[in-house]
Amino acid sequence: MPTIDEIAKKSGVSRSTVSRVLNHHPYVSETKRFAVMQAIQELNYIPNAIARQLRSRSTRVIAILVPDAQHPFFSQLIQSMSQVLMEKGYKSSIVQTFYRKDIEIETLQLLTCREVDGVILTSLENKWEDVEVFLSYGPVILCNEYEENAPIPIFCYDEYGAAYKAVSYLIQQNHEKIGFCFDVAHSKAQQLRRKGYIDALQEARLPIKEEWMFEGAMKIEDGFRIFQQIRALNDCPTAIFTGNDQVAAGMIKAAANHGWVVPGDLAVIGYDNQSICQVTTPTITTISIPIMEVGMEAAVSMIECLSGYHEIKRTVKIFTGHLYIRESC
Repeated sequence: MPTIDEIAKKSGVSRSTVSRVLNHHPYVSETKRFAVMQAIQELNYIPNAIARQLRSRSTRVIAILVPDAQHPFFSQLIQSMSQVLMEKGYKSSIVQTFYRKDIEIETLQLLTCREVDGVILTSLENKWEDVEVFLSYGPVILCNEYEENAPIPIFCYDEYGAAYKAVSYLIQQNHEKIGFCFDVAHSKAQQLRRKGYIDALQEARLPIKEEWMFEGAMKIEDGFRIFQQIRALNDCPTAIFTGNDQVAAGMIKAAANHGWVVPGDLAVIGYDNQSICQVTTPTITTISIPIMEVGMEAAVSMIECLSGYHEIKRTVKIFTGHLYIRESC
């Protein structure tokens, strides 16, 4: 078995840095942490304490990573996955990443010392190559996120189709100036939505303007903020695909506060079909997606991976969203 000194030499860091990484010390740069983890994988290093635990029983704990556990969408995913895991005798460890790369990596490192049996990622903060080094230590599953290079089970939505469908409907309603909201630019899922949005506009030969695309759209407060940005534009959109029911609700409230009429002055489409869609005035037209079903299938797949029921390999299951028409457009 390779020594810590050999890992330090291969990764180009000090012995103490290797020790800090192995003991999950917080004050190690992402670059050095990644170099150490890559060397550990290449040298197939397993500390003695870990080896003893590997020979014993599993932890029967699955880490579920979400950006924000309070968001209704992610809370539904957590509920569906946790329920399935509990019924099969597994516990769920919920980790909020707040879209931070370091928290994602630190949690994946729990696989290397067998503190968890598997990890379910509901978003992907790091580059795939930074995550892939952990696959030899235990199963990792993507749920609600897509990565074209990941050789693992993936459960996601037709993000391209959802955006294309929403924007096409707005075009059918005779809107020519259509805005788009997204949460974080690095998300592959959000990039697919953006492509669906742009393709729908291009096919209709309608204008595409960067100032009509709004980042950081996640919560009701973001809806307030984005409405103010729209209101401040000299040439503002008459319709918007918010990509999020919370954002849509915030935008509708802010519009009402400033004397705008929805959908007369601004048509709004959300995403998720959360309960809030039915209590706003007007009610929210949205893309309805099977959140609970996706979470349940991801959890079942994790259990199957751990039980050896099937080989851990790339499988992609894409769930279709449906346009649910209400009053906001």
